[in-house]
Amino acid sequence: MSVIHPSAVVDAKAEIADNVEIGPFCVVGPNVKIGAGTKLISQCHISGHTTLGENNTVFPFAALGTQAEDYEVEGGVTYLNIGNNNIFREGVTINTGTKPDSATTIGNGCFLMANAHVAHNCVLGDKVIMVVAAGISGYVNIGNNALLSGLTGVHQFCRIGRFAVLSGGSIVSMDVPPFMIADGRNGAIRGINKVGLSRNNFSEESVRALKNVYKIFFRSGKNTKNALAEIKSELPQLPEVLEFIEFVESSTRGVLQGRTPGRRG
Repeated sequence: MSVIHPSAVVDAKAEIADNVEIGPFCVVGPNVKIGAGTKLISQCHISGHTTLGENNTVFPFAALGTQAEDYEVEGGVTYLNIGNNNIFREGVTINTGTKPDSATTIGNGCFLMANAHVAHNCVLGDKVIMVVAAGISGYVNIGNNALLSGLTGVHQFCRIGRFAVLSGGSIVSMDVPPFMIADGRNGAIRGINKVGLSRNNFSEESVRALKNVYKIFFRSGKNTKNALAEIKSELPQLPEVLEFIEFVESSTRGVLQGRTPGRRG
């Protein structure tokens, strides 16, 4: 049975599963669906056509499912779809899409810390971490296990690859390839995410191959075409290497290069 504090305002049309806890002064709109085990701590606002899966936790002053912050909102029904086991800390804001029937999507096991912002039509994979005041603009795609450190920003339509890291205070307007660490304002790729790879049990062979990918693509001074050609011909075509190649080749905004020979990675 759900527990709803008497001060909470929950629309009668909202779909609330069993074992949901809705704390003091929360507001839940008519088109909201909340899965079993989810907790709204207090003073949070869930609106729009928003679906929260199971076992999510929403802390005070978070606002999920609000209209996109965009001059080109077209009206109609837009969505926010959230998976399971996510944590949204104080002041997190997540918008729905801009175009009718479009959606913003959050995967499973994500951790969005205080004042993080996810704009319209973004896609977050699983286990994404956004540290305090990290923000992403519209149509950004964040891969599984990516880490956006505090006070980072991502330009609209960019992609952040799987297991990639943005160092604190970094701002990017280009794609950041998987497994890499980006630092600065469209700055350099500083190396591979060795800590993340180790914690997630990537093989020594894969880590060694990714180190060589980094050296060839970011440190050799070769252009993109020649660097990829060398990676394809000289390195074992492991899944992680192929993932890096596909990411670069499919980029429409261009991949953050940061080739700075002589800089330590």
